[in-house]
Amino acid sequence: MDAYQELTLYQKSAVLMAAAELGLFTALAAGSTTPSEAAQRMSAPVDTVTRLLAALAALGYVSRSSDGERFELNDFSRAFVRQGAGGMARLAWKEHVFYTAWSRLADAISSGNALFPSYADRLANDFPSVEKFLLALNDLAEMAAPGVMATGAFNGATTILDLGGGGGGYAAELARALPGSRVTLADLPKILPIAKGHMERMGVADRVELVAADLQKDDCGLGGRTFDCVFLSHVLHDFDAPAACAILARGARLVRAGGKLVILDVLAPEGGHSNPVEALFDLMMLVEVPAGRTHRITDVCEWMKSSGMASPESHKLYFGILLESRVE
Repeated sequence: MDAYQELTLYQKSAVLMAAAELGLFTALAAGSTTPSEAAQRMSAPVDTVTRLLAALAALGYVSRSSDGERFELNDFSRAFVRQGAGGMARLAWKEHVFYTAWSRLADAISSGNALFPSYADRLANDFPSVEKFLLALNDLAEMAAPGVMATGAFNGATTILDLGGGGGGYAAELARALPGSRVTLADLPKILPIAKGHMERMGVADRVELVAADLQKDDCGLGGRTFDCVFLSHVLHDFDAPAACAILARGARLVRAGGKLVILDVLAPEGGHSNPVEALFDLMMLVEVPAGRTHRITDVCEWMKSSGMASPESHKLYFGILLESRVE
């Protein structure tokens, strides 16, 4: 491993984010393009666009003609003009938001304080960015859904509650994969229109019920309703241990007799993270979310059992852990 190359990896990310933010990938979407044509479509200077294109080509992110005069998308960069599973268009925006914060990682570590406002503050004061963020997460959910469904954790559930389901990424995938099940997405009232739009785009609006709820309230505002399966996806890492444990317990109380609680999250094994992507995710929680962190698998399993669930079954996925447990 070359220490200096590792130290300068941020430059590659910066090149991709700049190209995405400026619309360079979109400018190349029509086919083979000269720097002058791309610059005109982007309303940017030809010289700087030419230099950015040269860097993209040198890194293998776009293709360059043999005479060096024209550029076009390749299999890698086509992802940046595509949304949904495998698409990077919205995810590039999301990562750009956090990019500058990572340069202040030392501040977060030395102070113990996140570098972003709380989710409640962002929801109240910067709703457009919250919406973009949730839609980007929907793209990740669509990518991860086949692996999640392959665990069989939701098989046989007639009613499924996606508690704190956000923009609806997993609720839509559950509805698509399990046409015989009725899916309910529960989240804050301000979030529901985002989920509604996603359900309509995915063609499952008639099979996903949207209800207002708050997972930090005792009954989550669901009036005593229960479900065959309650799903908590990537919720626990946004809270410290006491709050996460309480949310899990509320979710467990919404499971009807014989039903199941399913947790999907990035969780830390007993010896700590060895997967570098998951270890970096834990640092991202430190940067992004006040009190956010990845919780230990053993702790979450204990929370499930103390909430009246059986010892959970664990599934290691490409990114994260799925735990499923029935009511004892």
